[in-house]
This record gives sequence, C-alpha cells and structure tokens, in this order.
Amino acid sequence: MRESGTATRKVISPNTGSEIASWREDGPEAIARLIGKMESARTGLRKNPELRKGILENCMAAIQSARDSLAEAIVREVGKKPEEAKAEVEYALSFFAHCRRLLDEYELEMDLANGHSVENVGLGGALLICPFNDPLAGITRKIAPAVASGCPVIVKPSSLAIICAKAMFDAFRNQGVGDEIQMVATGSAQTVACLLSHESIEMVSFTGSTSVGLGLAAKCAKSGKKIVTELGGNCPFVISASADLEAAVDDLLERKLKAAGQACSSVNRVFVDKRVYERFRGKLVERAESVDLAPSNSSPDLGPVRTRNAANGLVELAAKAASTGERYLTGVPAPVERNQPFLYPLTVMESGEASVFDKCETFGPLLSIRPFSDEREFFIRLERERHALAAYFYTGEPEEMLRKLRGLRFGSIGVNSTKIQGADVPTGGFRDAGIGREGGVWGMREFQTTINWKIERPNRFGVKGKLN
Repeated sequence: MRESGTATRKVISPNTGSEIASWREDGPEAIARLIGKMESARTGLRKNPELRKGILENCMAAIQSARDSLAEAIVREVGKKPEEAKAEVEYALSFFAHCRRLLDEYELEMDLANGHSVENVGLGGALLICPFNDPLAGITRKIAPAVASGCPVIVKPSSLAIICAKAMFDAFRNQGVGDEIQMVATGSAQTVACLLSHESIEMVSFTGSTSVGLGLAAKCAKSGKKIVTELGGNCPFVISASADLEAAVDDLLERKLKAAGQACSSVNRVFVDKRVYERFRGKLVERAESVDLAPSNSSPDLGPVRTRNAANGLVELAAKAASTGERYLTGVPAPVERNQPFLYPLTVMESGEASVFDKCETFGPLLSIRPFSDEREFFIRLERERHALAAYFYTGEPEEMLRKLRGLRFGSIGVNSTKIQGADVPTGGFRDAGIGREGGVWGMREFQTTINWKIERPNRFGVKGKLN
C-alpha cells in the first residue's frame, strides 16, 4: 500500500526521449516498514549460515527464471544494447553464485594457538546505494556479499533504473526471498538521510560520484557507521611504442562503446608514445567516424546515454575543451532536443599536455587523446592521479611494463587487456576513487567484523582449565 502525497516520477526512455512509465516514491511510513522488516530479519540471518545459503540460491533461481524480462527492462529503461543487457543479467547472477561458493569455503570461525577463537560476523543492517549504469549487477554485487556475511539490507536503486530494480525484486519475492532483502524507491536526498541516520543502519555501500560519496562518508563518520564507496574514475589508456596498435584500438573502442561509455572504469583519456602517435590517431579517428549510432534496441555500435541532460552535458564539456584550445578530431556534436533519443556520437578530441579532461570524468562517449614523450615524467604524473580507479597499458613488452608499474596505486590495472572486472576479483580505487573494495572475498570482508572469544571452563573440581 502506497502513502498518499508521495511524489510520482516519470520514466523517460533514452531510446525515444518520451515517457514509458511512472513510479511513486516511498515516504516515511514505507521507510518505517522497511526498517521494521530489517530488524525482524537480523537475528536469524546473523545466526544461521544455512539460511544465507538458501537466500543466495533463491536469488540465483529468481534471476534465472526472469532472464529475458530483466534483459528487456534494461534495454527499455537504461538504453543498453540487447547483447549488453543479456550479458549483464549473467554478470548479476555471478555475484550470487560466487558468494554462495564462498560460504562453503570461507572460515567463519578460526581457533588460535593461544586459546582464543575469532569469529567473523556481519556488521549489521546495510544501506546499499546503487548506480543506474549496471541496473542489476550494480545491486547484486552489493546484496550478495552482504547476505553472505549475515547483514540484512535495504537497497536504494538509482531513480534512473527503478523499473529494472523492481523487476528483479519481484522475481526475488516470487522465489520466496524474504525480509532480509528490502528495496526503497526514492530519489529524495531527505529520505536517504533519514535511512542513513537510523540506528539500525550500521554500514553503507555507495557507488556514484566522488562529491556525493565524500559527503556520505562525512555523515557516516559523524555517526560511527562504516562506509564502502566506489567513486569516479578518470581512467587512462596508455600506449607504448611497442604496442600492437590494431589490438589497442579494438580494445579501446570495445571498452568505450560499452554502455555508451557510462562506467567509472571506462576509458576517458588516451596517452600515446609520440613515436606512434600519428599512426594511432589515424586508426582511431577512422574507426570512430564509422561507429553506428542509434537507439539501442536496433543493436548499433553505440546506443544512447541515459538522460538528455547527460548528452547535453557532454556537448558542453567538449565545447569547453575546444574553447581552451583542444581540437575536435571527429564531428562537433549537437544538443539533443525534446522528444529525441538521447544520442551522443563518439567524439574524439586532441588535447595538449594539460586538458579539461584531466579534471572531468566524461562518463559517456567523449574521449581525449594526446602524445607523451618522456615516459619517466609521464609515470610520475600517473602516481599523482587523484581518481585512481583503473588504468590500462598496451605494450609489446609486458614483462618490462610490469616492472615499471609495480608500486603504481590504481585499484585495477590491465596490461594488454581491459577485462579487469569479475565477481571473484576486487574492484575499487585509491584517493578520490573510493574507499574499500567490492567483489571476491574482499567484498565480503567489507561487510564483516570480528569477535574475539576467550573461554575458560571450570573442571569438575572447580578449578579453571580445559575439560578432559
């Protein structure tokens, strides 16, 4: 039952620019119900690893049963291409499968030699604030380790991906998933603040912009709550003189076109050894100009960005760069008008040593390229990178490159590969790119803490000691 007076929000399709659905925000009464359900589920989840296994298995079965409809929702609401949407459903599933395996392999309690035992326990109720760009996997990568750790959760999906989230939660309920996993439908900062301040919320996991994440971290610090964040990335793609340029262009475009460049780990800036710069630039521009741009349901090379404001923001950012001397290597993009698909073409700009893009994450199909001459100075520059989420290096001498990269502090580093992510590996960043890790056993540990046990039992004569 919905409360009267709560706001109604429209869902605008990125493929058409028109309204396709609407939803109502949850208000204070709904929030109270969610908190009550979380509190009722807390004890059973904390005490019973077998219950956790069953929930993860039910979540897996739910997604498997709704594969096609979930993929259709992703295409319709978020604008991913059909093949990307299907791949994301499988990716979302993989987090539940991995955490289910961890519960069979992971030691929840460890005996130490000095008579102590250490128990790994969940931190408590968790608020999971999720992004739109991976509308299912961005949620399951948080739910799965939280539940595996014994933490009941309230999920706040992005208001730009609420239809996808609702479809997945409907599948959960149809499969018998209960109060351990709740969802709040809201785009209100006030509602999020209300949840954040509640004593039943003991940790927060957030994926989104650096500015919002740092603000949430400050609020958590004041109330003693733990926070894990994956924030903005301004990921460099570095090409050495020995690199296979064809392979580098292929991988660069595959990574940049995926989800229309709307990923924190997407490539934003390309740095090319000056000895091969002109050859690389020519190959990249030729390929970029042939990219097919269209609504995603037609399976083009490049689909739409999520909102009109995002598309027009990219137009403005490119114009700002041009006004400071950076140069369009592809056509000048035009603004998106009302009732048009939110299409923004792959735009490549040539930058100098300093660039507008060094301080702005594009989060879309806008790309900066430039040459570098002094490799040593360039690596010193990378060591100072603030948004140190992911970096990619292409070289014909990978062992030599690995030697140079040791000590470089990015959360993920790909050498001759952009395939850095997976349910079994950690992702996250340094400095302004986030706090903590998601994925693998490392993501599960973020939801846990320890209890140190020391127990001495009296023997039958009333003397402390171990029983025979």
